[in-house]
Amino acid sequence: MLDFRVATFLCVCQTMNFTRAAQLLNITQPAVSQHIHFLEEAYGMALFRYENKKLSLTAAGQILRKRFVAGCVKSFV
Repeated sequence: MLDFRVATFLCVCQTMNFTRAAQLLNITQPAVSQHIHFLEEAYGMALFRYENKKLSLTAAGQILRKRFVAGCVKSFV
Protein backbone atom coordinates (compact mmCIF):
# COMPACT_ATOMS: atom_id res chain seq x y z
CA MET A 1 0.00 0.00 0.00
CA LEU A 2 2.73 2.47 -0.95
CA ASP A 3 0.51 5.29 -2.07
CA PHE A 4 -0.10 8.94 -1.25
CA ARG A 5 -1.47 8.05 2.20
CA VAL A 6 1.81 6.39 3.12
CA ALA A 7 3.70 9.46 1.91
CA THR A 8 1.42 11.58 4.10
CA PHE A 9 2.00 9.30 7.10
CA LEU A 10 5.78 9.44 6.66
CA CYS A 11 5.70 13.23 6.27
CA VAL A 12 3.69 13.58 9.50
CA CYS A 13 6.21 11.26 11.18
CA GLN A 14 9.00 13.56 10.06
CA THR A 15 7.34 16.86 11.02
CA MET A 16 5.13 15.67 13.91
CA ASN A 17 2.70 18.33 12.75
CA PHE A 18 -0.35 17.83 10.52
CA THR A 19 -0.36 21.44 9.29
CA ARG A 20 3.35 21.47 8.41
CA ALA A 21 2.99 18.12 6.62
CA ALA A 22 0.10 19.54 4.61
CA GLN A 23 2.22 22.53 3.60
CA LEU A 24 5.12 20.31 2.52
CA LEU A 25 2.81 18.01 0.54
CA ASN A 26 0.82 20.90 -0.98
CA ILE A 27 -2.48 19.53 0.31
CA THR A 28 -4.92 20.74 2.93
CA GLN A 29 -4.67 19.89 6.62
CA PRO A 30 -8.08 18.15 6.54
CA ALA A 31 -6.74 15.94 3.72
CA VAL A 32 -3.79 14.97 5.94
CA SER A 33 -6.23 14.11 8.73
CA GLN A 34 -8.30 12.00 6.32
CA HIS A 35 -5.23 10.13 5.07
CA ILE A 36 -4.13 9.31 8.62
CA HIS A 37 -7.67 8.33 9.59
CA PHE A 38 -7.87 6.01 6.56
CA LEU A 39 -4.63 4.26 7.59
CA GLU A 40 -5.79 3.98 11.21
CA GLU A 41 -9.05 2.38 10.05
CA ALA A 42 -7.24 0.08 7.59
CA TYR A 43 -4.83 -1.16 10.26
CA GLY A 44 -7.35 -1.03 13.10
CA MET A 45 -5.21 1.00 15.49
CA ALA A 46 -4.23 4.53 16.40
CA LEU A 47 -0.96 5.67 14.84
CA PHE A 48 -0.57 9.01 16.62
CA ARG A 49 -1.56 10.46 19.98
CA TYR A 50 -1.51 13.88 21.55
CA GLU A 51 0.18 14.35 24.91
CA ASN A 52 -0.04 17.87 26.34
CA LYS A 53 -0.67 19.33 22.86
CA LYS A 54 2.35 17.46 21.45
CA LEU A 55 1.93 14.88 18.70
CA SER A 56 3.76 11.56 19.06
CA LEU A 57 3.71 8.14 17.45
CA THR A 58 2.05 5.24 19.20
CA ALA A 59 3.94 1.95 19.43
CA ALA A 60 1.93 0.74 16.41
CA GLY A 61 2.81 3.94 14.54
CA GLN A 62 6.51 3.38 15.21
CA ILE A 63 6.33 -0.17 13.86
CA LEU A 64 4.40 0.93 10.78
CA ARG A 65 6.89 3.73 10.08
CA LYS A 66 9.79 1.25 10.25
CA ARG A 67 8.00 -1.14 7.89
CA PHE A 68 7.14 1.59 5.39
CA VAL A 69 10.68 2.96 5.43
CA ALA A 70 12.12 -0.54 4.99
CA GLY A 71 9.71 -1.15 2.12
CA CYS A 72 10.73 2.10 0.45
CA VAL A 73 14.40 1.25 0.71
CA LYS A 74 13.82 -2.23 -0.75
CA SER A 75 11.91 -0.78 -3.70
CA PHE A 76 14.94 1.38 -4.63
CA VAL A 77 17.50 -1.42 -4.31
